[in-house]
Amino acid sequence: MKKLFIFFLVLVSLSTQAQTRKQSSVLTDSIVMVQGAIEIEPIIVNAQGDSARSLNFSAFNVTPDTASGCQTYVQLFDKNGRRIADFNCPIPSSVKNVWGTDDSVIYDYILLMNPRFKKVVPKKD
Repeated sequence: MKKLFIFFLVLVSLSTQAQTRKQSSVLTDSIVMVQGAIEIEPIIVNAQGDSARSLNFSAFNVTPDTASGCQTYVQLFDKNGRRIADFNCPIPSSVKNVWGTDDSVIYDYILLMNPRFKKVVPKKD
């Protein structure tokens, strides 16, 4: 179990290395986005007053068993791509079974379970 936990932490640290800078859809500043993350509306998430600007997840305990769900490790990042908060969010089997290759199913469920986080929807010109 200890080896699995260390392996998971190594994967998480490697996944946070790939970052890209993009223009925010909400504000006029640019933000650093971790690859695969979604932009969320700025919200204060810790006692230091840091504002989260993007959200990413890693899934674990994923099995082919259709009766069991999985766990996700959710990370929140500030505008510079620095991890400022994290939490676990269990995913039920009903959501895991329709996941497929579209991560938006998992993101939508995480956002549903945490209504204070709101996904940024780009405005159509």
